[in-house]
Amino acid sequence: MIYHFMFGPTYASGCPTNSSIADSFNGLIPHLEARDVTMICVSGAPIEKLLAYKQRMGWSFNWASSYQTDFNYDLGVSSTVEAMRQWATEGGLPPIANQNANACGTDVVNYISEGFGFNTFARESDIVYHTYCGRGRGVEFLMGYYPILDRTPKGRDESQAFQTWLRRHDEYNSH
Repeated sequence: MIYHFMFGPTYASGCPTNSSIADSFNGLIPHLEARDVTMICVSGAPIEKLLAYKQRMGWSFNWASSYQTDFNYDLGVSSTVEAMRQWATEGGLPPIANQNANACGTDVVNYISEGFGFNTFARESDIVYHTYCGRGRGVEFLMGYYPILDRTPKGRDESQAFQTWLRRHDEYNSH
């Protein structure tokens, strides 16, 4: 299983929303491994950036770099900066795009060109099968806080401010 974590080559740090998802991986992975399932993250940033961020966040899961490869493009997760520039200039980006681009230390076009997603593969002898692909709302199953919030009186309470409340776990103000 691969989680495509939004952390592109131009980012200074990982995406806050993707970071909130990855916060649960350390606890999940031993249970997955008990069922002969391997899960890793893959990002487009150089491995040195990924490892430094992993240390900052206190994570121990495996994280691979697809820097200067077509891996994320081949799986339909990432897009070219040129394609995203055209899309971004047409407008309609949600507020979270600019907010997260700023939090990652990059511009919005470079931010949105690095996509997120989830892919699952199975190997049988020498054949590898691509068995699942999810992007967009298809990765919400990894966001453990949403089903909990859905059971509170106000629910997600996001309206037009979709995910703008999310921060990296070390950036929330303590109460």
